[in-house]
Amino acid sequence: MNRMPLKIFLFPPLLFVFSCTVILAREKGNSTPQKQTNGKNVIIEMNEAEAPLDLKWLIQEAIEHNPEIIAAQKRFNAAKAKISQAKSLDDPTIRVGSYDMSNNPVNVNGQTEMLQQRYGVSQKIPFPGKLRLRNEVAVEEANMIERDSQSKIQEITALVKSAYYELFYVNSAIDITEENRELLRKFSKIAETKYSVGKTTQRDVLAAQVELSTLANNLIVLNKERESIIARLNSLLDRPTYASLGKPRPFKKHTLSLTIKELEDRAIKNRPELKKFDHAVKKEEATLKLSKKDYYFADLEPMVEYMQEDKRSDTWASSLTINVPWLWPKNRSKVKESKEGLNAANADYRYINNKTMFEVKDLLVRVQSSESTINLYKTGVIPQAEQSLKAARIGYEADRVDFLTLIDSQRILLNSRLLYCRALTDFEQNLANLEKAVGIQLTQ
Repeated sequence: MNRMPLKIFLFPPLLFVFSCTVILAREKGNSTPQKQTNGKNVIIEMNEAEAPLDLKWLIQEAIEHNPEIIAAQKRFNAAKAKISQAKSLDDPTIRVGSYDMSNNPVNVNGQTEMLQQRYGVSQKIPFPGKLRLRNEVAVEEANMIERDSQSKIQEITALVKSAYYELFYVNSAIDITEENRELLRKFSKIAETKYSVGKTTQRDVLAAQVELSTLANNLIVLNKERESIIARLNSLLDRPTYASLGKPRPFKKHTLSLTIKELEDRAIKNRPELKKFDHAVKKEEATLKLSKKDYYFADLEPMVEYMQEDKRSDTWASSLTINVPWLWPKNRSKVKESKEGLNAANADYRYINNKTMFEVKDLLVRVQSSESTINLYKTGVIPQAEQSLKAARIGYEADRVDFLTLIDSQRILLNSRLLYCRALTDFEQNLANLEKAVGIQLTQ
């Protein structure tokens, strides 16, 4: 019995030489510079295949246009404006009065006085050191809000990176699935040809059709997922959710060689949340000192008054007003409140420090685990799956392997390639979150 020339139906072996980088490097159509917005943040619509998507551009756009980042920066500007207010004296008080003296028609000199005009000015002067402490409280509060702004930038940056790499995975998964669907169509034609000449059963044809339907459904799901990720990225950039975005640019996997001790040291020095609560402790320390001064030391309010009376020479008067802060319990309660606020700030710092150390350790483990998975699939699983499919193809050609075995081998290779891309995506996403936990960029 003569065998049919099956080689013409077989997918080129080079298809199975896997590389997600190769998938990313494939650019469809003419490439033009990425321009999603103009200077007024007006959307310029682009086809997805028109320009590759650049991660640096995404991050810069998010920093410039993300509403949360803008709001955090405006709050910092408002906090800075409070500093000059805190270190300034209260507004001076001006008094103007007119007094009817007609009830005393005759004075000691036998002169009649009818009207008296008074003009006075007073200024409250805090006890020495209070203005300095109020300024210190305002400065530390501004520093806290500044750290919030920095933290928000790092948070949004990590979200942009995570969405970018997720978009990479979905696009890669679509490409891989489409390639496997084309391969499966060729296998299906082989099965149909064999069935037509009585070399196989209808089961093989039906199995191929089921597998094709499964891949078609997977593509529908992946395309919908891509739409969702694009919408997520657009929302981070303050753009309409439907605005076009290109495919991620080709990228080289990053490497991380820092130890856990080195990462922890960097986190202590650089993480904005830790710096924020350090400033919070300093703020509460200054607040406690200020509340004690408010309780133990009185403020002064000198006043100078100028008086005019009918038929009498002008006169001057002066007075000094002193508050009595220790008379009522509210100032004692204020001191107690400040002590508890300081204790809370110290507890908050310990909490965020412990949280930071855990996140650094946890994310480092995740990065290392993803890297191990990448190496496993790249050097072991995928090459073995390629060899398995090759052997199954040869065996099916020689009628030594049934069609279901061939399909299983093809499915294993497909899943292996997808899992490789998943591990690569997880690695970059975990690395982005690790950079957020540490507070600085760890790779170039």
